[in-house]
Amino acid sequence: MSGSVGASPGSILYVKIKDNDACVFTKGGYDKAYGNQTLIYMGKVDGINAFHSSYSKIYLNLKMPITEENCIRINSLEFKENFPYSITLEVDREYNQRICVKQNSEGKTVLLEAKADLEKGTYCGTNQYNYSSNSLLAKLKIFIIGWLAY
Repeated sequence: MSGSVGASPGSILYVKIKDNDACVFTKGGYDKAYGNQTLIYMGKVDGINAFHSSYSKIYLNLKMPITEENCIRINSLEFKENFPYSITLEVDREYNQRICVKQNSEGKTVLLEAKADLEKGTYCGTNQYNYSSNSLLAKLKIFIIGWLAY
């Protein structure tokens, strides 16, 4: 399955590596999802906005993942190296984040910076990046401005 995805001003989804898996959480919001359903999906972002779905799961009666302690985990085997991924969590609103994942020389999963370029589209940088801090707001604003300029 493939389709187009554009930059949207959805809420920020935070990502951290926990026991070698990606761990996603919202840092706020509601305790329970509307209708008690939580959908998480992700896919590779290839070139300029081509989205290739690679993972999805629906959770019923799940407590909202608002902290690292009750995050939703995505197994590191779901990621291929050096590809940017878009991860979306849908409840009553949409939370999203673009990330890159890599295994370091010790076999541990690390997060790399996902970059955007008008000619290349979204691609992986070489620097590690902390997707679990509030500094994402600045990065997200730059990312959205870059996409809107396109």
